[in-house]
Amino acid sequence: NGRLHLGHLAGPYVRADMLVRALRSMGRDARYITGTDDHQSYVAAAARLRGTTPADVATAEGDAIVATLRAAGVGCDRLTRPAADPGHADRIRELLARVASSPAVAEEERETAYCPACDLSLHQAFARGCCAHCGASSDGEICEACGRPNEARELTGLQCRICGTPAVTRPERALWLDLNAYAEELREYLRLSYTSPDLQALVERLLEEGLPPYRLARSGEWGVALEEGQAVDAWADLALTFLDAARAESEQGGPARIALFLGYDNSFYYAVLLPVLAFAAGLADHLPAAFVTNQFLHLEDEKFSTSRGHAVWADDALAEAGPDAVRLALLRIAPEGRVTRISSERAGRLTEDPLYRGAQEWLGGFAALAEQGGGLVPGTGAWTDAHREFYRYLNLATRQFDGLLLPESFSARGYVDLLESFVKRSAEFRATEEPLRTLPSLAEEARTSLALEYLAAKVFAALAWPVTPELSQRIWDWLGLPAQPVREADWSFLPSGTRCVSPAPGLRTAAVPAASGRS
Repeated sequence: NGRLHLGHLAGPYVRADMLVRALRSMGRDARYITGTDDHQSYVAAAARLRGTTPADVATAEGDAIVATLRAAGVGCDRLTRPAADPGHADRIRELLARVASSPAVAEEERETAYCPACDLSLHQAFARGCCAHCGASSDGEICEACGRPNEARELTGLQCRICGTPAVTRPERALWLDLNAYAEELREYLRLSYTSPDLQALVERLLEEGLPPYRLARSGEWGVALEEGQAVDAWADLALTFLDAARAESEQGGPARIALFLGYDNSFYYAVLLPVLAFAAGLADHLPAAFVTNQFLHLEDEKFSTSRGHAVWADDALAEAGPDAVRLALLRIAPEGRVTRISSERAGRLTEDPLYRGAQEWLGGFAALAEQGGGLVPGTGAWTDAHREFYRYLNLATRQFDGLLLPESFSARGYVDLLESFVKRSAEFRATEEPLRTLPSLAEEARTSLALEYLAAKVFAALAWPVTPELSQRIWDWLGLPAQPVREADWSFLPSGTRCVSPAPGLRTAAVPAASGRS
């Protein structure tokens, strides 16, 4: 229902791209699957508030979102756009029919929140009140603060989001899914899957309290149409779209291990509703093997908000600082397992990240090395103990990075910390090695020292590619290496005589603040 802001990018999108790039650099076949949530109630609500159509909102905002992801270096291998896919509705209706054949699904008439002024069934984005569990401000069906599901009519102080009229109730007939009928199957599935600790705690609490029934169809005209005046619930539509995409992927490329990156506020939908729908439809083989959550990134001390305009828009930040700086800054403060914050001032100075600046200084020093050696990489000569230790460090550090790329231990924050440490260690190696490079009697040792410096650049390019892809590709190309950066189990030196012409690759300098201020 709006543009992507830095809070969005800091959540699932760049972190998932980081994992995909890292796996590819290891030679793994990894694909990035995502899509626009066209049939969401927030799209329909935004259309009412703007005086336009849901289809127009879905198209305009969806196009903007896709453009922003591309500008951030996020590569999508399969991008679902339901409103623009002529076959989407039929596939979702077919999957819903499979779900409806389950004995856990029944058509029932229940009291539902309603706005008489708008003649509108109130659910999800159309409803606004306070959570009966935690008291936080909440929309219908899910509380973003505590993650618990609800029915809109259960919210206290419930009002219509469109006109502010206090809600009443009316009976509505629809398909309802008894989630509790699959409680044990869900518990066993999650036991065999990896779930982030915050998600695991939430789902265990929900299972202990007893899962509520879930409405599979809503009164309204936006979405996958069913009988007159009803459409598939937006979250059921999204879950079935996920399963449809996963099924298509496996048919084309064979079975895959799926790691699902998601915001913690949507945990109920992805870790409860999605699996239960898969069980009911006979599609459990296409469920995620791992769930990697994120909490919120706050701007100052409040959550980013599209509707309130409390945001730093991602495309503005990308245009000013470039994708590498934005990705690096957001991965450093990724809200993994906790709420993190960014100030407006910090958001306007993304290129001042210490790793960003440190890498620029270290890489800039290669210009002098290239001039000294005529732009040619030397072969190794005699080795000192310091040389052996630095080579050992390059290989051991790579294994440390790899350990943070398992979904079970995934940490963008930890990965950035290791990158910063790598640059510092490499810069320190240069500083301590420079004196011996001036002595003719140590020419053989100097050759090894310089070869190790160029090897460090190669290692950095491969390890940093998931975080700063533009810079890493420039380094890789500068070193005369083919295609995209790749990791090695044991790092091999650049061939003797490889030409690395000056200037050495650096970060974008147009947006880097000068010492006396911003430029």
